[in-house]
Amino acid sequence: MINRLILPLVTLLIFYSESLFVLLFPSAELFDQRILVPHFLIIFILFICGFFQYKTALLYGFIFGFLFDIFYTEINGIYLVFFPFVVFLTHAMMKVLHNNLFVFAVIVLVNLSVLEFLVYQINVIIKHTDMSLIQFADLRLWPTLALNAVFYIIFSYPFKVFMQRKQKQLLED
Repeated sequence: MINRLILPLVTLLIFYSESLFVLLFPSAELFDQRILVPHFLIIFILFICGFFQYKTALLYGFIFGFLFDIFYTEINGIYLVFFPFVVFLTHAMMKVLHNNLFVFAVIVLVNLSVLEFLVYQINVIIKHTDMSLIQFADLRLWPTLALNAVFYIIFSYPFKVFMQRKQKQLLED
């Protein structure tokens, strides 16, 4: 019973860690008004997709996308749709490409770029931002990708081992 609760609890902990990171990390003063957006949750969900189960990742994408919209965004439904879409893209890429941490890093960064660009486009459409595409890339996209790449480098191996253990437990049950 406890084994079934570990994955949702870890995901919930990572969901909460994003807000803690934003509160505790003074990015505006350190990085000359660059916007660093932590996407730790979607990275973990993509690990679920890549190294555990696609259907579980899709379900977590819907659930945590909905929670993300409720707690963090002003426009409900964006992440509810985009998290599962990014999971689907990751799954499609994983069918074609090899399943190792380096290739998976490229897939994660590409899909984070897609996620950021889609959110930016929605904000442009509803006139919630007046940033040009060049400003978006310079002020938000590159710093966000750098931050999440550092997170990936630090946590990729523990996440992979955790997912492989979960996969082994699932096969044993």
